Amino acid sequence: TSCSDDDDAITSEMETYTAQLSSLNDSGASGTASIILEGNELTVIVEAQGMTPNMEHPQHIHGLADATKNATCPPASADTDEDGIITIPEGAPFYGEVLLPLKDFPMANENGFITYQKTYKLGENGIPTKEEIAQLENRVIVLHGLDNDGSYVATIPVACGEITML
Repeated sequence: TSCSDDDDAITSEMETYTAQLSSLNDSGASGTASIILEGNELTVIVEAQGMTPNMEHPQHIHGLADATKNATCPPASADTDEDGIITIPEGAPFYGEVLLPLKDFPMANENGFITYQKTYKLGENGIPTKEEIAQLENRVIVLHGLDNDGSYVATIPVACGEITML
């Protein structure tokens, strides 16, 4: 017998996703995210630039309550009060609620770069189950934290990317 059957079983269990992070709120932030789902382990890798230097940047996987509906990044028209900033309440109808906070939130270096990698055990310690985070291709990743008129506001979305399966 060959052990290649076992290798095939392991390989077929792994799903790989990506997201191209584009700027929101004229932040200038951009980057990429990679997500690997293998069994009950979810590994998230985020690399971004254009973030507010030397500040912690909250980031999350967001999704609509109905997992069969596609969460999207908000368009400029989401700024319903026309103040120039898409806030969380204005963006939420497009990307939904936080499904998984990507903690520990990364600190941008002095050049505004963040690099983040963490593996989560789904269904443990308050982390959503595989079923709760299901349909990753219908989810988005949102990065937050903008210097707004000289004040750092950690909640303002600065980059968003729709998750697609590779």
